[in-house]
Amino acid sequence: MTRQEIHAYLDNLIDEAKGENMKERRQVIIGYHDDGTPIYKNLKASSQDEMNIKIVKAFIESGRIWNYVDKPTEEEKPGITMKFYATEWLSRKRKVKETTLVNYKLYVNSYIIPALGNKPLNQIKTSDIQKLLDSHKDKAKKTLSEIKACITQIMKYAVGDGIIIRNPCESMDLTIPSDICHEREALPLDEYKDIIANMVKLSSKDRIFLSIFIYTGMRRGEGLALKWEDIDFTANEINIRRNATYPSTNAAIVTTPKTKAGTRTIPLNSTLREILLPHRAEGYVIHAGDPLNPLTITQFKSIIKRINRTINMHGATLHTIRHSFLTYAVGETTDYKTVQGLSGHADVFTLMNRYAHPQQEKMRELSVRLDKILS
Repeated sequence: MTRQEIHAYLDNLIDEAKGENMKERRQVIIGYHDDGTPIYKNLKASSQDEMNIKIVKAFIESGRIWNYVDKPTEEEKPGITMKFYATEWLSRKRKVKETTLVNYKLYVNSYIIPALGNKPLNQIKTSDIQKLLDSHKDKAKKTLSEIKACITQIMKYAVGDGIIIRNPCESMDLTIPSDICHEREALPLDEYKDIIANMVKLSSKDRIFLSIFIYTGMRRGEGLALKWEDIDFTANEINIRRNATYPSTNAAIVTTPKTKAGTRTIPLNSTLREILLPHRAEGYVIHAGDPLNPLTITQFKSIIKRINRTINMHGATLHTIRHSFLTYAVGETTDYKTVQGLSGHADVFTLMNRYAHPQQEKMRELSVRLDKILS
């Protein structure tokens, strides 16, 4: 029984035990002050039975009940289940972005509740969470890390709510049982250039669509949320201030970029400027006829299919194009902070881990230079 249920039950017993004439008075000790003097509570009742129940209730409320009965261990206490608490926890996440909330719901409903839903939070151990992760070791390391992070957040809130004493996710024994990393491969430079050479075959709208990503390396959502007012044709700059996402609906939800670093200003190169300038207008740069509204996910997919039917994209998606663009950028300079500003990454380490691929020709050139130095 919950504390509220216990109190309600005792109140009912008190009502049933009330007499008519008898006046019982009792002073009971419910605790002690720091100096050792007792803390008293004065009780009144109309019958002996009512007084007995009120004494029990006073001992429960003060915690002194454990002087008379064995206190249950953490495992023995009845508790709130993971299913109940995780669902309630999701309802609290009002300040996170819609896409983040969608991911949380996916992890909770598809992974956490099926494995741990019926378990009380105070009985979930590190080994239970490890078992959950092990059962999905065929998934990517990134996916399992995000599932673990979601459980960690839930348990952190449970500690704050006083439901559990410690967070079982904080154990050093908890590991991610997968080394699977779905790395995107950059397109060979000749294939990237082949896409550029054939863009002339596209309609003007499709050419604008593809050029924005080809010549800037923007994220998909950043390009789809770009407005003409964000492009400064005088200073030759593009101000990235918005991001379009499709968390659970066909229509786009336009918010700020995912991170603070995502809000940035990048160069407008001369080729892209020539493509965009004749079509300068108001509203969204990429649209399907209504410049006041960004593309729906259906319209976006339709454009991608049309482009792939018209020219050879060499299997590239917008993610591949961004990955390729930034890989070429990293390969052309050692000023990685500048590339970080271009890409909108929060830190240089993420940039380097994702895009600093060893290139055979450059390694050979470096080897020749080192050979000259060392000999």
